[in-house]
Order: sequence, then structure tokens, then C-alpha cells
Amino acid sequence: MDERRGGRQARTIRWAPVGTAAIAAVLACKPAAVATTTPPPAEQKEATPRRVDPELKALADRLDPGPERALSELMPAWLKSQVDASLTDDPKSQKALAEAREAIAAWDKVKTSDPQAMLHGALMFGRGLVLAERAVLAGSDDPELLAALANAYRQVLLLKMFRRNGLFGQLLNMAVELARTEAKAETLKVEEVLDALTDIVQRAPGLQRHMTARLMREHPDHPTVVETMLRASQTEAELENWPEALELRKLAVWRKGKGATGADFAALATLSYKGFQVAYGDKARKEAEARGPAEPGEDKAAAFKRQLAEVDATAEQVRGFLALVDSPGLDAQNECGHLLLKVGRMKDAYATFLAMQVGHPNDARWRTGMAVLKIHRDLDFFDAAEEIRGARKMTGHDRLYYEVALGTVPLAILGKVTKQMAEAPDEPMPELAGYFEEGLELVAGLRAYDPARAAVLELLFTTLRDAVPKFMAYKRAAGLAALRKVPARALALTKKFPESRDVWRMVFAWSRYIPDAAKARAHVTVPLPAALQQDPDLRLQQARALFDVAVLWEDRTLLAAAAEAAASLPAEVDVDAAAMTRATIDAVLGFQGDKPALQRAVDTFTAVATRRTGKDMALPINNVAMVVAHGAGPAEAMPFLVRAQQEDPSLAGIVYNMGALAFALQAQEGLPEMFAKVAQHGEVAGLRLHARAWLVALAEAGMGDVAVTRQEFAAALAKEQADESRGRLNFGRWGVLDHSEFNVSLGYSTIQGLMLVDEVVPRWWLIAPAPTMEALLAARPKKGAKAKP
Repeated sequence: MDERRGGRQARTIRWAPVGTAAIAAVLACKPAAVATTTPPPAEQKEATPRRVDPELKALADRLDPGPERALSELMPAWLKSQVDASLTDDPKSQKALAEAREAIAAWDKVKTSDPQAMLHGALMFGRGLVLAERAVLAGSDDPELLAALANAYRQVLLLKMFRRNGLFGQLLNMAVELARTEAKAETLKVEEVLDALTDIVQRAPGLQRHMTARLMREHPDHPTVVETMLRASQTEAELENWPEALELRKLAVWRKGKGATGADFAALATLSYKGFQVAYGDKARKEAEARGPAEPGEDKAAAFKRQLAEVDATAEQVRGFLALVDSPGLDAQNECGHLLLKVGRMKDAYATFLAMQVGHPNDARWRTGMAVLKIHRDLDFFDAAEEIRGARKMTGHDRLYYEVALGTVPLAILGKVTKQMAEAPDEPMPELAGYFEEGLELVAGLRAYDPARAAVLELLFTTLRDAVPKFMAYKRAAGLAALRKVPARALALTKKFPESRDVWRMVFAWSRYIPDAAKARAHVTVPLPAALQQDPDLRLQQARALFDVAVLWEDRTLLAAAAEAAASLPAEVDVDAAAMTRATIDAVLGFQGDKPALQRAVDTFTAVATRRTGKDMALPINNVAMVVAHGAGPAEAMPFLVRAQQEDPSLAGIVYNMGALAFALQAQEGLPEMFAKVAQHGEVAGLRLHARAWLVALAEAGMGDVAVTRQEFAAALAKEQADESRGRLNFGRWGVLDHSEFNVSLGYSTIQGLMLVDEVVPRWWLIAPAPTMEALLAARPKKGAKAKP
């Protein structure tokens, strides 16, 4: 989860091995000179005595812990020596100051969805931090530098998510363990960095306070003071230093004067409630509504309305706690603990649950509270799972217990199973049955509170209990047979729970596993009940399932149904998700002769590409290219593919399409090697097969051995079909291949509760089908009396 920006936790984490030598190289690099508007010393006017603001100085004196050791001094010696060796300029030079400020400020603009961009941005941020600390240690009191450094310490504090006891820290530890066998020396250096990180995070708040206090004392009139105080207030609130947090925010907001917005006062109201200053919170809430949104527009008004609703929710929670705090009884005590969690008072919540443990050691609710606390505080799902598992034999199991347990225990079990399979893949796992028994026990408990969700989880758990041992015993066919029973069983659940979103998501997600065309068609065309007809997520999943099944079985009737479903998606569906679905369907319709659909596809893919940056642009640009190639020709399409490859050179689908267009343009040099590489490393089976079909076409054109390439295609086809887990292999003859992710997972959110993800997230790639594909498929050996695909 990107805590810095409040984003959702990523469901899929990809690890890119980066050596610590690379870290040092980036930190030590010397970038191009950064332009600055600050005049050189010779042109600056003689300094005038600084004004002292008594109010700011008094607060700064209370806040300031005094100078502390610089964070750069905590770096491992091997890394610090490499960095120091590269920093030869005057640390107080205008160039050094400007570079430091720019590097720190750039971190706020880093695109968090791009891991490589985040890595590079983080390393440059680290260099900026080192430069800024060197300048301050050398005596610089530049106000913009002090503000930037205070902001940098705030960002460093957010690295607490990487501490070893948090989810991300534990995942990093797993990556380190995997790396140990391949590069022991590098791994040890990574571990040194991680060890230093704990100390760095602990010291960051004190350093932020000191820099904030210096800025307030030495430059009270500088325009960065207010925002720096607001950031400091946020840090103090996260550390639960409520008086300091409130004092900083109150002073900062009121110093904005008429420039303070409704959002400023809404944030002040929220903090006041959390600090138990309810009357002041009511005053700030009233002022917030009076000032209104900062900018005009319906979207701004709607966002401000949501913010006020969140303020009111916090106020209600605090009032609820204050009304219950002196009430006797375990129920009231438990509710107080969870209300404290919701308003961010973790220390008070911990004390409450600890008191519950002392008074009622055999009641599960104190353990449930402690587990939720671990998730709130550190996103520590593994430790939360161990906490909640300790309550298995206790009394007092409520709905929250079952939801927290189901949202954490399977993740912990998966980690253990994955580790054992990696260490001893052929060893039996006798505890596996017990794991499924534990999960089904939790599902049985949930049934009293949410029978529909419990039914879905029971189907998933029993299916996995049946299938996993078969896969582990290398009985793949038997394992797939178990999985392919899910679609029919999911559809049967719609009779019992017709309005369950969980059930319908399962119906649509698992439709790709049906190995029969007629059954698949009947499955995806079952209508949603009236109550769910306008559910945005279900309607999107339905349209995607209709299209995927249409493509898998090359069913034009289903294609028309998919087009109709996509065209009528509710307005609440994500703009890009709806656009990519409609554009891909239009492209296929266009390939089949619908010219207006072809133009719509170009327009829509282009619009999506303009809303994206970097690697995210590659897919829609590739798809624009293939539609243009179909309508205008390969010469007009090739520049689009060149642009797509510039955005993401790693994608084999783009390389494949460039080869196909090059063949059409009579530029055949190097194509055998190009297609051979795609056939070996292509992302999806259909792409690999089409690359081999192109090798046959090249051989027929005199660039290879026809017999050999045909034999290799036949062998590859047999292997891909044997390895296909879905109901049928997508042969790509419609000019579209899917590089989808099938996400089935459980999790727990402190906002949404138990989260069940059961969906297929598609990435549809348009391709130029190999001209030999049809004949090659027709020549394959027939089995029994099965119809031609």
C-alpha cells in the first residue's frame, strides 16, 4: 500500500532484483546542473536583522528536541564511503542547495504504479537528503532548504511500512532469503540497509521537529513556514502526540487568514475530535462549512462534501467513545477499544485491550482487538494472524473475529506452504489437511453472520483442499478437473443467494474454466437479478466474461452480447476500464468488417493512451497500431509500434507485431531471430504459437526449413494445449490475445472489513495473426470426433 498517497494495497507485487552496487551508483551520480533563481553571493544584498515572531518562537522552543545525528551518518559504512567520495562540491554552493531541494521535491511527483520509477525516485531522494544534511551541517540556514529537509524527514518516517515487523518488511525479508542463494554478498549488504532503516525511521520525527523549529524561529515570515508546520502536525498526530499536533495545526491554519479553506478547517476539526477537544472540533467544523470548497466546480463540491462526512463520522466515533468510557462491562470496554482504533488512538486502544486480557483472559475479543491494532499500526497481517489464531479455542467469537481471522490466517498459511514448497518441493506436507480444516472452521463460524459469503468461501476452500494435493503430486489433469467443477457449483449458488455480489463475481470469474462451448455460453448469459443490474463492478465483470468466452470459443453471438453489455455499462465504472473493454470489442468487430467500430476503437484507444504515462501507455498504443494497420496499412501503423516499444521495450507482444508489420513491408531481415525469441519468451501461449506460425511462413518464403518449423509448431501446440488451465486455448485467430490475471484472494481492511477478491483482470493485446495459423491448426491430429475449433 502506498501510505504516502493513501492508495489501495497492491494485489500483485513484482520483485525486480537490484544490486546494492546500483544503489550506491545512483546515490553517487552527478546529475546535470540544476537551474536556480537564487542570486550568487556577490549580488545578494547585505543581510538585515531577522524578525522574531514571539508566538512562533515559543512554540518552536517547546517543539525542538535540539540537534540530532544526521540520518546520512547512519548509512552502512560501505555505502556512505561511496556516496561521500562523489560529493566534492562546496556543500553550501547554490548548485548543491538547488539540487538538494529539487531532488527532495521530486519525490512527491514519483509515479507509484511504476516500480522502476519509484526505485529511481527513491534513490535520487536519498541523494537529495544527503546533500541537504551536508549543507546544514556546513552552516547553511537557507529557509527553502530547511523546509525541504523537514519535508524529507517526514517522507522518511513513512518508510515505517518497510520495518521488518510490517507486511512490506516481511515480504522484503522473503525476497532477501530467496536472493541469499544467488548473491550472498549482495544480500548481506541489503540486510545492512534494512537494519539501518529501523534506526533511521526512529530518528526522523526528532529531526523533522528540529528543522521545523529552526524554520519557525529563524524565518518566521517565509512562505514555507505554514505548510511545514502542517506536515509537522501530521507527524505528531501519527505519533499520537495530540497536544503538539493540535497546537501546530491550529496556529498554521489561523495564520493562513482569509487564505484558509474549508478543507483546512475540516482537517483541523478532525484532529480536534481525535484529540478529544470536541467543542473546538465543532467550532472548526462550522467554520469549514462556512468557507466551503477551495475551488469551484461540482467535483470539488462533491469531494468537500465527502470530507465533511468523514469529519462527522470521526466526531460520532469520538462522542460514542466518550459516552461509553465510564460504562461497566466487557461489551462496552470492547467497543471503546475499537472506537479508539478508528480515530487513530492506538496507544489508548492497546491499553484497553490489555485491560480486557487481564480481566477476561479467555475471551477472544481482546485478541481480536490486538490483531486489528497490528493491522492499523503496521499493516502487519502475519503477526495479526498469529494473534488471532491464539483465540481459536477461546470463547467470545463474534463476526469481527471471523472476518479478521479469514482475512489474515490464510495469508500466513500461504506463506508457510510457499516456503516449504520452495525448500522441499517433493516432500509431503501432512499439516496441509489441518490448514484447510482450520479455514473451514472459520467459514462455518462466519455462516451465522454472512451465509452467502460463507458459501462462496466454503466452495473455494473445499475445491482447493481437493485440487492442491493433486497438483503437488504432479497429477495436473486431476487437479484441473477439480477446478473445473467450480463454475457449475457457483452458478448453483445463485439460486440460493440470488443477490449476493460474491456469488456473481465467482460465476463470471470462473466462466473461463468451462471446457464446453455450449455450457460456457449458457453460463455467461444468465441474467443478473434486477437488484444487481446497475452494480458497476458486476456489470464490468459480466461484460469482460462475455467477451473472453466469445474469444475463447470464437462465438460471434456472444461477441454481439459482449458489445451490448459494454455499451450499456453504468457511468460509475472506471473510465479506463470501460474504455478498454469497449475499444477491444470494437476492434474485433472492426476486424470482422464493421468499419465504424474500427474508427471507434482507434479513437478510444488513443484517448486512453493520452491519459496514461510511461509503461501504461504501451498497451493502448500497441492496440491503436494494429487497428491502424488493419484499416490504413502497415506503413501507417509502424510509428505507433515504435512509440509503444519506447514506452516498454520488454513486451514481447510489441516485438511480435513489429515483426508482422515488417514482413508485410517486405523487410524480412532478422525476422527469424525475432520470432524465435518471441516463441521462446512470449508472455502468453497464443502469442508463442503465432510466433511459431510466422516461422513457418518465413520458411515457406525461403528463410528456414519448412518441415522442421512445422514439426516445431505441432510440438509447441500440443504442449500449450496440455498446459492450458482454462476451458480452451485462445488461438488468437480473431486478432486478440489476453494476458489476464486471475485474482482470488482474501484480505482484511480496517475500513471495508473482510475483503474477498475473485476476478479476472484482463490485458487484451491486439495482434496481427500469422497467415499460416489457420492451415497449421487444421493440420493437427484429430482426437475422436471433436469438431474443428
